[in-house]
Parts: sequence; structure tokens; C-alpha cells
Amino acid sequence: MVVTAKATSFLDAATGDPVFRPLNATNPFRMSGSKYPTAYADGVFYLLCDTPSQPGVLAAFDAAGGKVKWVINLAASDPGGPTLVSMYPSNYVAVAGDTVYVCGQVSRRHEKFSAESPTTGYIRAFKAATGKKLWQVEGTDINNVLVPPTGSRLLAASAVPARKPGRVQMIDAGRRGARGWKVPIPFTSYYFTPGWPMTCYAAGLFLFAGGNGDTLFAVDTATGDEKWHRRFESKNGDQVKIGYPFSSLDGATVYVPVGSDLAAMDSADGTLRWVATLDGANKMGGSNLFNASLSLGGKNAQCSADTVFATDSAQTLWAIDAATGRARWKYRDPGQPDVGFMWTVGGDRVFIASNLTMTAIAAHGR
Repeated sequence: MVVTAKATSFLDAATGDPVFRPLNATNPFRMSGSKYPTAYADGVFYLLCDTPSQPGVLAAFDAAGGKVKWVINLAASDPGGPTLVSMYPSNYVAVAGDTVYVCGQVSRRHEKFSAESPTTGYIRAFKAATGKKLWQVEGTDINNVLVPPTGSRLLAASAVPARKPGRVQMIDAGRRGARGWKVPIPFTSYYFTPGWPMTCYAAGLFLFAGGNGDTLFAVDTATGDEKWHRRFESKNGDQVKIGYPFSSLDGATVYVPVGSDLAAMDSADGTLRWVATLDGANKMGGSNLFNASLSLGGKNAQCSADTVFATDSAQTLWAIDAATGRARWKYRDPGQPDVGFMWTVGGDRVFIASNLTMTAIAAHGR
């Protein structure tokens, strides 16, 4: 599914050929750290979009036939009704099991904005099969929401002013968004803003940065109890701030950017498997690998079965062997826009959108 400001199209993943007639559903907002309007699960695409008759809707499309399954007007279905504004531009959508989640920041008319005031986030849950609304919660303790692919426990962060301590908190989807355990984090206030989650789920654990921004913590999703942590030290004496962790598809491995390195660890106990240093980013007009990840969001890294894909600060896409940490290939379009390209992973291919062109590259570069 390819979404633009003019239409939504469906392409054959093997050939790139259009397979259905384009739909009059649009999204004018480019994917970013706070906006990620698409999701896919069990043969269904989910999209935050505008239609000719309704702006700001959540729609579900059958991937087999391109047919609309259901459409929800998000503003009309909210208890705040017309008082709620700017809800969809900062939203993202995620799917887990039989539930679709829409997450974002609440912004109401006549509400004064202040950089020192905590933001109010929200989670809205819908039944994937029908679009029926299940529940909704909001609060200053609901930001940067992580929706794991399985289970009923979500992770949210409290919104705090800059340079103030915060916490991460479990949200129990099985109890209609009831708050669960809380874990304080004395640093890394960049976690406590709306946007695509900067935290990670792997093998029954939630993972997030803490300490002075140089330590990765793993806690049990059910209890919040710490299972392990690993502190990273700088190679050259500079302060280390790790990037956003992400996991392999099977959850057995967790990856974390550390300066110009990418570290791979065993999810169960934090044992270090390998560290990859991709020096090529420095030779292509950019700074150290992943140093932009603190501001760009966790969607800059994804995995296939045996390959880790990641975008560096030089806007280069790397394909890394998940077993060894060795780079297989790298991609950079010399004519790409200054904002870089968009990409996603499906099966054993990575799909890249740049300059109105869609490119598919096999995970092994063939």
C-alpha cells in the first residue's frame, strides 16, 4: 500500500505493478518520528487518512482485493466531539492481535501551549474485524506508546518538561487501558513526548534507555521487575547516549545504536553477540551512524528474518547480516530529496520510496 497526498495505491510486491484501482484516500503528512499512519496485519491494511467526505478517519482495506472493510471518523467518535482538534496529524496506528490502536497527542481548542507544560497523550482501541470502538484513555502519563505485536500489555511514558525525570508505565489493554506498574527513569527525557515509540518489546520484556542515557534496561512486562541492564562506554571519552532499541522478528535479539556502532544482544540476559561499526556513514557527508536516531524515531530500523536494516544520519540505508553484524550492502539515492527517503520491510525485501519512485531490493542484495 502506497499512500500519497493524492491517492492510495496497491502494488504487487513481486513486480511493482498496480493490482487494484487507486482509492481516493489520502494522507498529506510525511512519515516521521511522530506520524506513522499505516499498519498491516493478517491480510488487512490500516490507514489514518482523509476521504473526500470525511477528514481524519481510520480505514481498513482488504489486501487481497483492495476493498474497504470499514471506516471510522475519529473526531466524531471521540467523547470530546468538536472540541478535539489536530488529533490525526500527530497520530500513528498499530495492530496487536484482534485490536487496532490509534495513539497520539490530544490538542483541544482554546488550550494554551507551553514548552514547560506536559503534553496529554491518548490511546484509542478498536476491534480489528469491525472497527468497533473498545475503549479510550488519555493523560499526561500516556505518551510515546509502545504496542507489542502480542500480548495485552502496552508501555507508555509520562510527559515531563525538558530536563525533568519521568517514568515508563504499563497500560493493561485487557482491562480497557487501566494503568499498571510504573518504573522511574531519572534521565532520557526525550522518551516523554508524543510520537512513534522509542522503547522496545522482545521475548516478554520491555526495553528502554535509562541511567545517564548510556544504559539499556530490560523489565518484565507483567511486573516491571528488572531482568537485566547493560551500560555502554564510549570509545573516545565522549558521553554515550544510546539510540532507540529494536528487536528481531522472533524477539530473541535486541539491537541498540551506540554512537557509530550497532550492538546486538541476547534478549533473555543482555549477553553481547556482536558490535558493528559502519564507518562509511562518515565518508558520505553525514555524522556518526545513528546519531540522528534520538530525534528521528524508531522507524529508522527494521528487521527481516536474517537481516537488520537501518538508516544512518547520512541518509544511507544499510543491510546488516543479523548473524555476524557484517554489512551486506548499502543504498543511497544521489538524487533523493533533502529530507531523505521512506522505506519499509516486507518478507525478504526492503521497499524504498524516493523521488516518486518505488524500489525493491532483496535482503541479500540480489
